[in-house]
Amino acid sequence: MSRIRRAQSWGTRLLQQCTVLFESSKLQPSYFLEVVTYELLVKGRFQRIREEFDTGVESLSVARSMLDELAANASTSHDQAIATVFIDEVAPEIRHCAHSLGHKRAYDIDSIVKEVAPRNRQKLVPQYEKIVAGMKEDRYKTAKGGKDTQQMLRNLEWEGEVVPLRNPELVDAFLKIEVASEKLEEKASVQTGKNDASTSQRHTKSRRKVAAFDGILQALSDAETIARKLSEAKRLAGSGGLESSSGGGTGPVTRDIHFVHSFTTYQLLTRRTQRDLLLIEALVSDNSGPEKASNAAAPEDPRVNPAVVKIYDTILQNLNQMRTLTVVDESTDVAAATEARIAYIRAARCLYMAHTYVSLKRYAEAVSLTQTAQIRIREARFQLSLLSTQETAPENRYFPLGEKEIAELENKITKEATKMKVDWFAHSGGATGENATFKKPLFYDIAFNSIEDPLEKIQKRAGRKVSKPAAAPVINQQAAKAQVDDTTTAPEPVNEAPRPSMLGGLLGGWWGRR
Repeated sequence: MSRIRRAQSWGTRLLQQCTVLFESSKLQPSYFLEVVTYELLVKGRFQRIREEFDTGVESLSVARSMLDELAANASTSHDQAIATVFIDEVAPEIRHCAHSLGHKRAYDIDSIVKEVAPRNRQKLVPQYEKIVAGMKEDRYKTAKGGKDTQQMLRNLEWEGEVVPLRNPELVDAFLKIEVASEKLEEKASVQTGKNDASTSQRHTKSRRKVAAFDGILQALSDAETIARKLSEAKRLAGSGGLESSSGGGTGPVTRDIHFVHSFTTYQLLTRRTQRDLLLIEALVSDNSGPEKASNAAAPEDPRVNPAVVKIYDTILQNLNQMRTLTVVDESTDVAAATEARIAYIRAARCLYMAHTYVSLKRYAEAVSLTQTAQIRIREARFQLSLLSTQETAPENRYFPLGEKEIAELENKITKEATKMKVDWFAHSGGATGENATFKKPLFYDIAFNSIEDPLEKIQKRAGRKVSKPAAAPVINQQAAKAQVDDTTTAPEPVNEAPRPSMLGGLLGGWWGRR
């Protein structure tokens, strides 16, 4: 109680000093209005603590109306957010005073302020009209001169509703995001207008596009950190409920800090996905550019396909994290669109993984991956059919996906699958496992087995000398036979039993045999 009494005393002295300065035109009206508002807030809180609810609700209501004027005529979004913070703080005190006085609609802060503030405004702030008029005039001069126009944040929308930022730190972070986004769009428009034909210029252009995302990603990361800390602090304080647009009124329900954190995380993930898709486009275009098409015999870089697969893994991680956010889970269209993009990225990932297996001559795995990619394509088409409208919503413009993109990827997968099957048959005849060795197809060399090689005739017609093969020496067959007979040794005789005589054979049966 003593501290509040001293604060009120010092606030009264400050108001007296500032009144002298304002009357002598040495103090701007907006600054003087802030001092008056502060003095009324301290007085109203002191009266509420002393249970003087009738005078307390008058002081607090007038202070609240002046805070509304400060928020409406603020020159920067930062000042507007500061006024909004004080509006949120004074709302429960007005509700307490109105409830203690037996007000029937104590929860309706807006109606209470509109009822009480006009009756007591001139009594508590005699120079109210002069202060507000001077503040509006200064605001008009500032807007006409073009000053501080870059410090006003544009409205952030989610599915047609405004996302309010009620914290000055978040407002400053989103101002940096807005500036970085404008720079990114300018660089993208300038680089799109250029037509770079050489490889080095195209590589430089791709690097600049990817590097342009560094600024906005850093700003979004800082904003996400601030929003996460505010969300955790509010969760620990146990006041994570929804707030109203007027700090406790019955107006349209707005998003609390938890929603802002989820919204900021979604924006960060979308920018990361954009950057990764641009990086994949740069890698694929470098590997299949016009120089590559003119030199078809040159082998492809084996590092490209694994690198693309890794980037697709990062994109899938971002999309899966998006799917778990509350802003996505609460919206049917955004959830279906996110699922469609997940299925599409999985199909593209299967295709480039199949290319990686083809480089290793593992055609069975590659063909199986193309079949899985076809299943993912059907999933993406089904998820798109669940959308209420076929037009791309602002929340999904970071990754345009429609029937045209799905059909293009499907045709590409079909062609690549056919080519892989042909190469597989040429490599091993379609065999797998241990039998998957290189084997020529049937009748592969039949032409060279049945037709004489015509290269000699072609060389003669070209006027070139044909080197005749050295004639083989003629060998006399008889001499060779004689030579063979001379060198051949006679075979060793075989010991044979003596042939018996015919007479002995006949008489042997009579005289017997030994």
